[in-house]
Amino acid sequence: MPADTLRVLIAPTAYKGTLSPCAVAGAIAAGARQSGRRLQLTIAPVADGGDGTVEALHQCLGGDLFEETVLGALGGKQTARWLRLPAVAVIELASACGIAGIARESLSPLYAHTYGLGQVIRRCLAGGERKLVVTVGGSASTDGGTGALRALGARFLDAAGCELPPGGGPLVDLHHCDLSALVRLQPLTELAVATDVQNPLLGDNGAAFVFGPQKGANRFQCLLLEQGLARLADLMEQATGSSRRNEPGAGAAGGAAFGLACALGARIIPGFQWIAGLMDLKEKVSACDLVIGGEGKLDRQLSMGKAVGELAGMCRQAGKPLWVLAAAVEPGVDWRAYGIEKAVAVPRRGEMVDREDLSGAARQLLLELP
Repeated sequence: MPADTLRVLIAPTAYKGTLSPCAVAGAIAAGARQSGRRLQLTIAPVADGGDGTVEALHQCLGGDLFEETVLGALGGKQTARWLRLPAVAVIELASACGIAGIARESLSPLYAHTYGLGQVIRRCLAGGERKLVVTVGGSASTDGGTGALRALGARFLDAAGCELPPGGGPLVDLHHCDLSALVRLQPLTELAVATDVQNPLLGDNGAAFVFGPQKGANRFQCLLLEQGLARLADLMEQATGSSRRNEPGAGAAGGAAFGLACALGARIIPGFQWIAGLMDLKEKVSACDLVIGGEGKLDRQLSMGKAVGELAGMCRQAGKPLWVLAAAVEPGVDWRAYGIEKAVAVPRRGEMVDREDLSGAARQLLLELP
């Protein structure tokens, strides 16, 4: 390799609702090649358990992709994708019942649900999969995973013994968790939940108050969702004898991580670390001179387990500079303190950043190198 060749690792995550991790990576790579620099590019789109996780893993590791028609977060039909790797089946909540693609005015914070996720889990179990990892970022709901558990046979009843409507709002009237018909995992079956955040289920840093507004909830609705999740935690833990509400990541995906952990005994694991291990990302970072990441919205939440924050920590540990191209960058933040050397808001011509915008920004960045 010529001495002046720059080894660049391109490792972005999704621009939610617009560009997948692979699309972002491809656009950045195209712009880098147009810079005229002598480059050795390694493309490794990453994810933290949210949108695009299955796609990123499939591009990097191969495997068999499957599609299932399920009930989406708002009740319509949705095509969910999951990936069979040699040692594990990867199920992506965002694909089954995620928020990406739902217009802001159509969000339903009290009644959106995770039923479609449970349908995919059930079909994987019925098909003989014995090691499953459910990635739970990018959800549209705050139902504590009750939708998924309903699809697996659970019932959530009010004081009169009637089934509650789906969603997190009705959980304030929860009186009994009937888990008698819940699918039981076979002795050799392993279930893990890979989360994109480390928040607990309840409290000021929990699912309702931190993430409810992103899903369309106003202050009153956040309070209602918090009450419902607290009710669910009390009754679910009473029914199972397992207390998981305070576990890091339990609040991920509107508490879906808590529901699967408490009812099915799933392990909660950090999504980015698990995915990075599968992709040998640490080795890729160590072997490069520069890392270019991508993120839809770069803000202080990157310290809560988000992919870009974890990638920044990995780069800092390896002594490698990280540049991040984002659709939006929170102002007034010292990004170097987070391990990001450059944080660039991609100039866009239209309402949303597209591939051409990204390519142009990447090209300009590399042209600015001394």
